[in-house]
Amino acid sequence: MGDVDAAALGWADLDKPMAVLPTAGTSTIETEALLEYYADLGGPNGYVLPIFDAVGAQLAENYRLLEGAGLVYISDGPEPLTLVRALRASPALEALTRAFERGAVILGVGAGAAALGAWIADPEPRGGRATRAEPALGWLNNVVVAPHFEGTEAAHLLRQLLNRKPNCLGLGIPDGVALGLGPAGEVENVGSGQVTVVVSGLEVEV
Repeated sequence: MGDVDAAALGWADLDKPMAVLPTAGTSTIETEALLEYYADLGGPNGYVLPIFDAVGAQLAENYRLLEGAGLVYISDGPEPLTLVRALRASPALEALTRAFERGAVILGVGAGAAALGAWIADPEPRGGRATRAEPALGWLNNVVVAPHFEGTEAAHLLRQLLNRKPNCLGLGIPDGVALGLGPAGEVENVGSGQVTVVVSGLEVEV
């Protein structure tokens, strides 16, 4: 993630703190280590926001801290739907929007990136492949984000989800790669790999 982390810090307002939104299943040790890592790279001091459910997303202290951040890191983790459901239609999500409008960088990593799309996979209770789609946070209209996009199985799962949402395009993002999207339509590929765009069954690397 070196290139991605450096790009995020280069875009961020370092005079404002960094906020980490942990995805369910991410340990406190991991999130605290993340803040230390970014500080070692020259990043600002920061905090982990305890938004684990709808109650946390309604707390004024949490959404005020979120709104005041210059870099918001939405972490990877095994349960992105928990964070999506907590943030959906909440004051915290409104605060995230205001932070972005004021120049904050929003960095979604892994599951955190998937949460920013229009739809997110809702696995079957028995842990099967993604067969249903649930609304995500909707920051990318008509887009499904597939993190850790490596190999034929990942491509199959993305196509399976897109079959249920045929008006969407898919973004397959491999590890160590990011797609930077700016408020004025800027697009930048970060990292040594390529993002795969899937439209109507066709795959194109960009």
